[in-house]
Amino acid sequence: MARSKHLDPQPPPAPLRRDSEQIVEAIIQATLTAGDPEISINEIAERAGVGIASVYRYFSNKPAIYAEISRRLQREFLSRLRVLLARPDLDVDQGIEAICRLAVVVPNASAELRRMLNLVLPMSWSEDSAREIFETAMDELVAWFVARVPAPPDDVAIRVFIAFSAVRGAVTMSQLLPSRAPEQEVLIRHLAACTRIHLGLEVP
Repeated sequence: MARSKHLDPQPPPAPLRRDSEQIVEAIIQATLTAGDPEISINEIAERAGVGIASVYRYFSNKPAIYAEISRRLQREFLSRLRVLLARPDLDVDQGIEAICRLAVVVPNASAELRRMLNLVLPMSWSEDSAREIFETAMDELVAWFVARVPAPPDDVAIRVFIAFSAVRGAVTMSQLLPSRAPEQEVLIRHLAACTRIHLGLEVP
């Protein structure tokens, strides 16, 4: 069965000139700073200081803007993770908590916008980017963990996969059921504890 058209991946913008890149950036930043998933294309154009035709030149619809934001947040996650893993002052315990915090706290993206990106936006719209970013992140987490633990378990890659998936799932559930979710600091503390167990650093 053919995939429904509205679930097809949304292509990233393809600006051809420097001023085009600035227009795309203005559109993305206007959408991010608004933080409102219900914002209209007209409002985005007004906030970005561009004409409505300029928005449609680079984005076929509003979901295409959100797909690009999703890809950017994925890339930013990997960049922030790399900065964190390069810190020589973090031991494993501190690093695990900092990594969990990285997954929970996302700068420059409102809770409402993140909820929409995680719960409403089809994964297919940014699937290729997500696969590449998350696989790279897990490879680098495995290398970081192996370099810092005296006797890492043979199945460390599996353990990192489970821990990574558990953290991602907990973040999604906290957005799906915000009334049941703990405060961010409590969530981070529990995720760090669960991650240590997954990695074999604590006995449950």
